[in-house]
Amino acid sequence: MKIWVDADACPAVIKEILFRAANRAQIPLTLIANQMLRVPASPWIRALQVPSGFDVADRRIAEEVVAGDLV
Repeated sequence: MKIWVDADACPAVIKEILFRAANRAQIPLTLIANQMLRVPASPWIRALQVPSGFDVADRRIAEEVVAGDLV
């Protein structure tokens, strides 16, 4: 299982909760946005930058997600 987040509109407080949860449960968390994101150093957390555009982050998540993942 992996957690995928369209981070462009995700509130900072929610990102912090997700960071803690991913580390505590040792579940990979990927934040996708059209801007560079700062994420804590962790083997469980990564950020991917996609080009600007309507639903670009959503499309990237749809390409990567598999059954059992949380979006």
